[in-house]
Amino acid sequence: MFERYSERARRVIFFARYFAGRTGSPEIESELLLLGLLREDKGLGNRFLGSPWVGEEVWKKIQHRKPPREKFSGPVDIPLSATSKRVLVFGAEEAELLSSKVIRTHHILLGLLREEGCLASEILLEHGVRLAETRGELLRVPHNESIGEEFVREQGPRPKDVAELKSKVDSIRQRMEEAIGSHDFAAAKRYSDEEGRERERLFDLYQQYGLLDWIYG
Repeated sequence: MFERYSERARRVIFFARYFAGRTGSPEIESELLLLGLLREDKGLGNRFLGSPWVGEEVWKKIQHRKPPREKFSGPVDIPLSATSKRVLVFGAEEAELLSSKVIRTHHILLGLLREEGCLASEILLEHGVRLAETRGELLRVPHNESIGEEFVREQGPRPKDVAELKSKVDSIRQRMEEAIGSHDFAAAKRYSDEEGRERERLFDLYQQYGLLDWIYG
């Protein structure tokens, strides 16, 4: 299904599924696609919503309208909702309109805007992001998702247990990526499983301290 998607667009789906698991959603809804989009492509959020960290504000709006349910424990196959499936179909159509054989992050943004009435579209409209203007801007200046923009935000000191566990998770992830690069997929799977367990613990700490780092961490 995702053969035409760029690597970053695929990661949008990955993060949307991650957020669904964290919030106890039985389906990947449109607002979770939006969160995944803002998590993966901060440059897109900065360009059209005014901040690379706007995902935190979006999360608060989602939380206000759809309070999280009890999160799932263990691996769960979470499907796309009917609304999100339409969003991705619209995104593919937008790629065609913009003469792109590859479906990229900004095409998903346009797909979200086309699905009128969904929560993601409502939130985007609240931020002044509208379909015609966004499409026109992308025609005028195409979005280059391959540019790795660095956005640095000063943060206050994290609680010691959070900082230590975050460092551990980052270290495990680095070893996993090195294993993938060396085609040692058995080791990569072990590191992936270990990272998942430690990330669960980290998520619980973020929630305990009322931190929103989990959205970008």
